[in-house]
Amino acid sequence: MNQLINFFIFASNGKVLVALITFIVSLVLTLWLGKKYHLNKLQMLMFVLLVLFWASINIIRSYRRVYAISDVNVGGLGIDGIVTASIVSAYGLISIFARLPIFILSDWFQNRKWFIALALWAIMLTSIYVVVKPDATSLYLSSLALGLGASMLALFNVMFSETFDAKDALISVSILSVAPLMAEFLVAPLQTFATMDVVKNYTMLWTLSAVLALVAFVLLLQLKDNKTKVTNFKLSTFFRILVTPRFLFIALFGVLVSFVRFATSQANMVAYARTDLVNMSSMLVAYLDVVFTLFQLGAGVMVGLYFKQKFGVKWTLVFGLALSGIFALIGGLMTHDITLFFAYGLNGFGYGITYNLLLGLALSSFIKEEREMSMGIYQTFFAVGIYYGDQIYGLVMQWVKGTVEGAALYQSVFLGTAALVAVLILAVLIIVNGKIQQGLEQ
Repeated sequence: MNQLINFFIFASNGKVLVALITFIVSLVLTLWLGKKYHLNKLQMLMFVLLVLFWASINIIRSYRRVYAISDVNVGGLGIDGIVTASIVSAYGLISIFARLPIFILSDWFQNRKWFIALALWAIMLTSIYVVVKPDATSLYLSSLALGLGASMLALFNVMFSETFDAKDALISVSILSVAPLMAEFLVAPLQTFATMDVVKNYTMLWTLSAVLALVAFVLLLQLKDNKTKVTNFKLSTFFRILVTPRFLFIALFGVLVSFVRFATSQANMVAYARTDLVNMSSMLVAYLDVVFTLFQLGAGVMVGLYFKQKFGVKWTLVFGLALSGIFALIGGLMTHDITLFFAYGLNGFGYGITYNLLLGLALSSFIKEEREMSMGIYQTFFAVGIYYGDQIYGLVMQWVKGTVEGAALYQSVFLGTAALVAVLILAVLIIVNGKIQQGLEQ
């Protein structure tokens, strides 16, 4: 009965209307992209499937840290901060070991569809486990499942890009980047509803994750796998790709870009927003990822259609890094909740530029038959940054035991990240010249 009353209060506050409006806007954008680029039935089915797949991950991904570390009297589990860092970083840890093998195995078995199905079942079963027995073990397994699921995004990108000509690889990435925004719009009101009370109902989020994963699996059964019946993985090709200077630069930079992104966003940003010093409302917290993804989407579309052509790779990369660095600096120096909420868009826009630019370059660096292998290698590098972006909080707590905690912990990491971004920008300005710049611009 209380849940029903809460739902009507939730709806009367206008939050459902906000969610409906934003979802309609994203739907219109999706239809516009579909019409502009003449997406066929297979491409649209892939797109909708990715929305549901990503929704099953996003509804809980940013709440892992705050659920684990919050006191029991407000709905959390009261888990130690260092243990919590390990739980959250498990997402990136499994990605390091899963992303390349997924491509190798899907190539070996000549099937991508059932690896996506495996990830959906892992998300569904571990989410149910968290609901039945919420503790550090179940949350750790859930985080591993989310990392495994996120590793499948590269499969979606390759599957989707293969339905386009090679010259349109970056455009395919831009189109597919709309799907996470749709997923955020879908889950944000649900996140608000589950966390609007003083005592948060985090287990509701994990229940909904299991349901969304099940719906996505049913839709997956309708998808025809477009994997060509040819085995492309060869050790000689693997090492040739790995030592290609252009690709190696892209992959190493991907490590640093992903570190910056995950150290200052998602579970870490939600936990920072929930500290007593910031004290952001449940609704604003729920829409943090919407703001991030909305700006990431805008940047993702513009990097393929405008930025790269207008400014080139070098200055587009500098611009994206600068925006992420500015947000990290704001996050490290300011605690005003509204300011942080809107400034978070800078982080999303900066990441949207750098991520989509690097991903598009990685996809277009090799012929169609080598894209799976190159993407698997690139994603493995990228996962290293994800892991350390989350693990950095546990490392800082160990380095300065008892002296940095609460909001100060997040502020110190944000300021350190801003300094790292400044170094990265300087490195781009110095290194990306001459033959290196010419190679990246091709």
